Amino acid sequence: MNPKLSYWTLIVGFAVMASLPFLVPGVGVLALVSFVPLFILERQLRENGVHRPFWYWYAAFLLFNIATTWWIWNVSEAGAIAAIALNALQMAAVFSLYHWAARVIQRLEKRPMAAGLEALVFFIVTWLAWEHVYFNVEFSWPWLCLGNAFATTTRLVQWYEITGALGGSAWVLLTSSLVYLTLESRTKGARRGFAIATAVLLFVPMLASEYRYASYRETEDPMEVVVVQPNVDPFQKYGIQPQSAYDQRLVELMEEAVTPDTRYVITPETFTYNLILDSPQEHASIRVYQDFLGRHPDTRMLLGALTNRYWREGAKPSRSARHIKGGWVDLYNTALVLDSEHILGWYYKSKLVPGVEIIPYENVLPFLGPIMEKFGGSSNSYGTQEEMDAIEAGDGRKVGAMICYESVFGDWSRVATKKGADFLAVMTNDGWWGDTPGYRQHFDFARLRAIENRRDVIQAANTGISGVIDQRGEVLCRSSWWVETTLRETINGNKALTHFARHGDFVGRSACYSFIILLISLLIWKGVSASDKRSGRGRSASGRS
Repeated sequence: MNPKLSYWTLIVGFAVMASLPFLVPGVGVLALVSFVPLFILERQLRENGVHRPFWYWYAAFLLFNIATTWWIWNVSEAGAIAAIALNALQMAAVFSLYHWAARVIQRLEKRPMAAGLEALVFFIVTWLAWEHVYFNVEFSWPWLCLGNAFATTTRLVQWYEITGALGGSAWVLLTSSLVYLTLESRTKGARRGFAIATAVLLFVPMLASEYRYASYRETEDPMEVVVVQPNVDPFQKYGIQPQSAYDQRLVELMEEAVTPDTRYVITPETFTYNLILDSPQEHASIRVYQDFLGRHPDTRMLLGALTNRYWREGAKPSRSARHIKGGWVDLYNTALVLDSEHILGWYYKSKLVPGVEIIPYENVLPFLGPIMEKFGGSSNSYGTQEEMDAIEAGDGRKVGAMICYESVFGDWSRVATKKGADFLAVMTNDGWWGDTPGYRQHFDFARLRAIENRRDVIQAANTGISGVIDQRGEVLCRSSWWVETTLRETINGNKALTHFARHGDFVGRSACYSFIILLISLLIWKGVSASDKRSGRGRSASGRS
């Protein structure tokens, strides 16, 4: 076969196997072998001495990103190009470190299989470290964390309650590596050993997960919840109708759905706006909602709102505060819990969408604001808080509210569980993306958060998909796309903490430390070997003289 045709066949093979689990329900198992074509491609390029091999795996990761997240284009053409290109660039950079390590180890060891095994260990650690860091920086788009590939095959990953989603990423990389080593082994003994290891790594987690799925029982602590899907076109909301019309229709939907047993009504994010947190009762929407709650005194409302907080003239109170006449103002994407008389508590969205809700590192890179505004983004950042919170509901329960794509950040959202959240809620508006894979992926990712925390998860999406997910990640009910509707379901609260809720992403943290150790060791090994070679040449020259 023509070498270039072989290269591109492997590139497309990776892109297809890596993308399908994000696009087609029930095929998550494909992710477990998705990196095999890339490993073969790397070996071929290395052996053939191809110059600038980076562009081959950049093409592979670019195709993967385009196939799975092309729908960002519906919101922002510039944003889609930036997100896809930069995400693929980072993935390719991580893979380039693997290529570099494989070349170094092969030269030092002069044993191809040893080089392959050791370089693969380095790659796995590097990739996991990168994913962990990527979840914790401001310029973040971790939608394609490899562990998310199992969002529609949750029976395979019930052990996420221990490891979190990065345990799934490790499973993908380890299994792909062992399959590759099995195919590349040059002796029967090595091939048999790698094949056995592959079978163990493939089936033991599946069997353990199946056992946990069958044996898990939820604690009985029932509460009835109502999810409202108002189906307001996000591109036409502001300026088309007054907010009072949306408020009235929301109340009508809630009145149709609630019963005397309903404990919580949950809305999507940003349903109302311009709510001043220092004087909430002055806001017309709040008065309407609390009038409704007065007719249903045992019901609480989890509301999504854009809120403001003002400060008098003085020092800038936060990084995101904007200067106005007479002081400062901060804007927040907020989840609030209301009863008939009070706002019981709130949480500010803090994992913000780069370019839309936050100017990454604007104190260090102040020029980014005007650039992003020019291409349709925001010129200022929303306010945030330091960590996820559990909102007091005033009835002895707490709720962890994940706003928009915060539900992708497992290590962030599990903090609400650790702080006592009895259940979790995703409040989102996915209508910006249109009828694309984006909103379906988003709903399915919430199933992984349910398993990690063993909490029921309620998703309230403006245009769909809304639904309720139990503690095993099974969908109890869901809405259709782009319909006005409500859902009523009984869920169970839970106080028990999983290993992941207690300890967080220990897989990613361990990978970060391991990466530093392995990188330093590899550089020292390379330096010592080079020094020995120079010393050897010097002694040989001295002997001949």
